[in-house]
Amino acid sequence: MVPLRRGPEELIDDRYLLDALLDNTTDHVYFKDSQSRFLRISAALAEWLGLSDPADAIGRGDFDFFGAEHAQKAFADEQLLMQTGRPLVGVEEEETWNDGRRTWVSTAKVPLRDRTGSVVGIFGISRDITERKEAERQLKQQAAQLAEQAQTLERLASLDELTGLYNRRGVITDGEELLYEARRTGASLGVVYIDLDGLKAINDRSGHRAGDEALQAIGTIVQAATRPNDVAGRIGGDEFCLLIADASAESLAEVSARIDEAIGRHNAACEPQQAISASVGCTVVDPRSPGSITDLFERADTVMYDRKARRSA
Repeated sequence: MVPLRRGPEELIDDRYLLDALLDNTTDHVYFKDSQSRFLRISAALAEWLGLSDPADAIGRGDFDFFGAEHAQKAFADEQLLMQTGRPLVGVEEEETWNDGRRTWVSTAKVPLRDRTGSVVGIFGISRDITERKEAERQLKQQAAQLAEQAQTLERLASLDELTGLYNRRGVITDGEELLYEARRTGASLGVVYIDLDGLKAINDRSGHRAGDEALQAIGTIVQAATRPNDVAGRIGGDEFCLLIADASAESLAEVSARIDEAIGRHNAACEPQQAISASVGCTVVDPRSPGSITDLFERADTVMYDRKARRSA
C-alpha cells in the first residue's frame, strides 16, 4: 500500500480538529476532570449555559449552572462512571435550572483516560430533546384525558338516567364480576328482585310524571339498602335488582323487610295517589351452581312472582 502523502498545507493537527468540532457542533460536548469540573465545552453548550465564552465554564461544575436536583444526580452518575469505567449511553436527563426551568437532554458519557490508561475524568455529548419530551408529555396527557372521557362515557352508558342506579347493562357487567369473585372465594351470592306493582295504572291514573316519581322512589329505597360492595340497578321498565355478596337467607330476608318497611314509610308520608307497592323476591345462589347473572335474575324473578301470586290469592 502506498502511504498517503500530504503537503504542509494539508497538515491539520488534532488540536485544530478538536477546536473545529467544539466551535461548530450543535451538540453539547464537554470534558470534565475527576471532580466533575469542566475542562472544555463546545460553543453550543456555552450558549445553553448562558455563557458568552466557552472558556468561562472552565473549573466550574453543574452545581454552578443547574438546580440541586439535577446537579446532584449528574455528579453521582459521573463519579460512579469514573470508579467503574462503565459508560452511560442514551441516558435521558431532566435538567432543572435555578430559575425553575426544566429541560431534557439525551446524554452519552464515557471515561476520559490519560495516555497511561488511567481514568482522569469524563467526556460527554448531550443533545437537546426538550421539544420531543414536551410532545410526549402532551400526548400522554391527551391519552389520559381520552381514557378518562372513555371511562366517563362507559359509566354513563351503564347508568339509568331516571333513578341514578345501574341500568341492565351496568348490573350485568358488575354483577358478572361479583359472581366471579363469589365463585373464586366460595362465598354465596344473594339476589333481591323488586317489581313495582301497578306502574301502568299509575301512569294511566296520574300521568307518566307520577310514574317516574314512583320509579325514583323505589330507586331511592333500593339505593338505601345497598352496601358499598353490592350491585343495584333498574333492569327493566318497573324491575329492580340488588346483588349482595356473601349473603344468607336470613340476611336477604332482612333486606327484603327493610325495603318493605321503607315503602311503608314512603306511603305514610305521601299523598294517597303517590303511594307505591312493590313485590320482592330473594334467592341465595350457591357459587358452585352454573349460569350467568341473567340466569340469576330469572330465578329471583320466579321467586318474586310466586310471592306476588301468594299475596294475591
